[in-house]
Amino acid sequence: MPKSHFYPHVKEMMGKDFAELLREIAPFVEPRADLIKTNHRLTITIDAAGARAEDMSISQKNRTLIIEGKITPQPMEEEQEWIARERFYGPFKREIAIPEEYDLHQIHAKFESGIVTVTVPHRTNEKGEE
Repeated sequence: MPKSHFYPHVKEMMGKDFAELLREIAPFVEPRADLIKTNHRLTITIDAAGARAEDMSISQKNRTLIIEGKITPQPMEEEQEWIARERFYGPFKREIAIPEEYDLHQIHAKFESGIVTVTVPHRTNEKGEE
């Protein structure tokens, strides 16, 4: 893992062309996610800052959870012009394979403060035990 003091100097070290390249490849980079498991559930949180709930969707296919969305920039007024543009805008998609022991038919999702949280409960056996 790079040392934290490295980050402020990336532009100086790599140059303006590198910063432009990062902006161009941003749509191909998946949003960051955390996965946490307990004996009862799998919790997935994904960064989606700037997205709106109505622009998000969650689906599943072949035990893969698919979280998609779109981040639309605020419209600029006529007299405004960009000085710097570093935030990501556009569509994003994150696919996460879900192990068999979790029940994809019982997922719960919420979107709050730019974070998508998906909870997938552990399957129960016929007696209702985990």
